[in-house]
Amino acid sequence: MTSSAVRPAGHPLRELCESLLSRLEELSVGVTDDIRREIPSYVAMPLAEQRDTVRSRLRAILRGLALNVEPTAEQLLEIRAESLRRAYYGLPVQDALATFHVGARRLWDELRATARGTEAEDTAIELVAPLWVWVQSASGVVADAYADEAGARYGREAGLRQRFLELLRAGGAPREHTAEIARELGFDPDGDFRALCTPVATWAAEGHLVLLQRAARQISGQASCGLSGQLMVAVTQGVDAADLVSRVIKLAGDDTRVGVGLDRAGLAGAEMSIADAERALVVSERGGHATSFEDVWLRASLVDSRERLQPLFTDVRRTAAEQPQLAETVLAFADAGLSLSHAAEALMIHPNTVAYRLGQWHKLTGTDPRTFTGLVRSVVGITS
Repeated sequence: MTSSAVRPAGHPLRELCESLLSRLEELSVGVTDDIRREIPSYVAMPLAEQRDTVRSRLRAILRGLALNVEPTAEQLLEIRAESLRRAYYGLPVQDALATFHVGARRLWDELRATARGTEAEDTAIELVAPLWVWVQSASGVVADAYADEAGARYGREAGLRQRFLELLRAGGAPREHTAEIARELGFDPDGDFRALCTPVATWAAEGHLVLLQRAARQISGQASCGLSGQLMVAVTQGVDAADLVSRVIKLAGDDTRVGVGLDRAGLAGAEMSIADAERALVVSERGGHATSFEDVWLRASLVDSRERLQPLFTDVRRTAAEQPQLAETVLAFADAGLSLSHAAEALMIHPNTVAYRLGQWHKLTGTDPRTFTGLVRSVVGITS
């Protein structure tokens, strides 16, 4: 691809560029040093590899400027490959792009200094535009390469997150396989895990889960979000649960229900925390806040036993529906630490009235709320 006629041999600008080519080794060392001094992230890049790359780029640019030609497809493919290596070393795209500007600045200074006192001194300015074309072309390739790499990496990470969640929920998977995926996602398999979950509806929409995963990355710690059945499940480690919950609600809406599991050790603990969060979600209420298994452990633990335990609460629930005043008194008695006087004070009635109502509750339900077993049965039946 040629921007204009190729410069013939003996042309002052061609000779200027070729004179710098004769000093390529010296120039590449100087540009490499400039880059590593001005862009600290490049210390992650092996020095020898970076010097080879800089030398190759400078050779291509100087030959292009000497002949007055733009980058070829092959040269741009080489830059793309180099950019993917930068991404591999974890260098930010802005730093990879900045190297071209550092190199172009140093190259222009060298061209201008070398041109002094030669035939090219008055025309060296003509090299600015083609030099900028090289920088722009290379920058476009770098940006595209990083975008492709980020997309591929995100797709792979999304697949790993989904597989990790499936293994945890299924249970029984080889521990080392699950641990290997956990490590790839940045988790310590032997560390403490906490899970939270919400209904899947919001997150099934295109892009919403991506936004949540991006928001989770802004919090200290590790979080892996995925969809499983009718749930969105986030498995976390070292994350402030309240912070993540607030971000979930911000994205999903103020009426979103969120269940939060206990902090549990190891991969088996992660599996159990997911189960905690699911059960907490079942007994949660709408209102823009999370329901923690720690706070509702009794009701949440009975979630899977409702049908089996139903006969135990039939009379309790019927009486609570027919005599809400009696049910209110039972709950007040429980909240008051089994104190008749404190319950009476909370209800603004006489202690004898509290005692009478508790007796009526016992008579109608067959369950005595003044005993531990009867009180637990009554409270669970009323509130579940």
